[in-house]
Amino acid sequence: MIVGDTLQAPAEKTTLLSLSAKELLQSHNRRAFHLREDGDGLVVAEGEEELFKLPLTATGIAAVPDKIFAHEPRRKRLHAMKADFSEIEATYDMIYEPYRFFRFFGTDGLPQYYGITRDNVYDCNGTSSIHVADGKGGCSAVFRERIFTAKGERVYYCKSFNGSDWREARYGGGYLDLPAEGLGKILALQPYKDKLYLFREHGITSLRVLGDELNFKAVHIPMKCGKLIANTVAICGESVGYFTDTGFYLFNGAVSVLAPHSFYDEIELTRFIKAVSYCGKYYALVCRKEGFDAVYCYDPERGEAHFIGNGLADIASGDELYFTRGGYAYRMTERGVSQITPYFTAEKIAFGIGEEKMLRSVAIDGEGTFHVTVASNRGTRTVKGNANEALKLRSPLRGNGFDIKISVEPEGADKARFRAVLFRFTEEE
Repeated sequence: MIVGDTLQAPAEKTTLLSLSAKELLQSHNRRAFHLREDGDGLVVAEGEEELFKLPLTATGIAAVPDKIFAHEPRRKRLHAMKADFSEIEATYDMIYEPYRFFRFFGTDGLPQYYGITRDNVYDCNGTSSIHVADGKGGCSAVFRERIFTAKGERVYYCKSFNGSDWREARYGGGYLDLPAEGLGKILALQPYKDKLYLFREHGITSLRVLGDELNFKAVHIPMKCGKLIANTVAICGESVGYFTDTGFYLFNGAVSVLAPHSFYDEIELTRFIKAVSYCGKYYALVCRKEGFDAVYCYDPERGEAHFIGNGLADIASGDELYFTRGGYAYRMTERGVSQITPYFTAEKIAFGIGEEKMLRSVAIDGEGTFHVTVASNRGTRTVKGNANEALKLRSPLRGNGFDIKISVEPEGADKARFRAVLFRFTEEE
């Protein structure tokens, strides 16, 4: 602009735009990894504490409230670890990996331990396993002092207080057939609200069990939410959570609803998923569409999911939430650094309708050190620095809508917090 004989820069208007983490969570096609909501912002997700080196070629893990087990798939063995994890207490030979491992109490008040595999039931109360039943199916649960299993449309049960006795007898073991047109095979059993729920390929059967002679009342509930994915049924707060090929659902005993903010579209649903429940939250071993393994956590109190990036191989729930990786067993902690840098992304953040703006700097409200990348149709800029400091772009970035990626730097990440992002931009008046 020329004033008289003097060349002057056009006048500029400076504007600051602040978007809180909560605002970004609710819009802008946001994505987050190894971050979870906490109070007024986002913090890094759950971490880990090493417990012990897995014995021999073990890679899997199983647990009950007072025991933890390491599994060797190649040698088909399950090792019970001592309470201090210092050495193996007992070894159980099993044909397949236990689909479930149970503890319940006998008439003498002492705990009983049983491993349920795809085709067999094993008594694991001594120093070696004893095969006590076969052909019962892999999905199983403890309900009303009995072990229940299912195979196809048939449900089996053992004698009360005795997981080693499956003989058909009055007051003993037995089975019942539960055909239901269109619902398909039984894939999971889940005790819930004083009933045993049978989760099937395309529906749910509620089973009320009455009296010592087991008077059964079955009610079939069609499931209009896709096909159930095996191994994904687990308690989630006051509901039962599970995955189908169309998303993550919550069942309240009568109906299933699509869980809000579940981010199921970030998961490769065709890959193996294994779910457990711990402290009211739903955890599952999943593979993200980016191609790496992670733990999926759905927090029913917040009504939102987040991912935990520990690169684990197996997961189990007992006194703690356990997982394995690289020949070691770990317990999950409240916060910790991920194997993959925690990050947050948001797309198409618009600064209002009108001419292009010039983005000159950004700042992160919070604690920690961050790596920030912003992009528009005019280019990309990257800055790094501490929270609560203006991070100046090397040159202004033009645009009227911006994508942003905020990564937490590893050093001090376990104490980092992201509350909001502040943009400073200018436009010609």
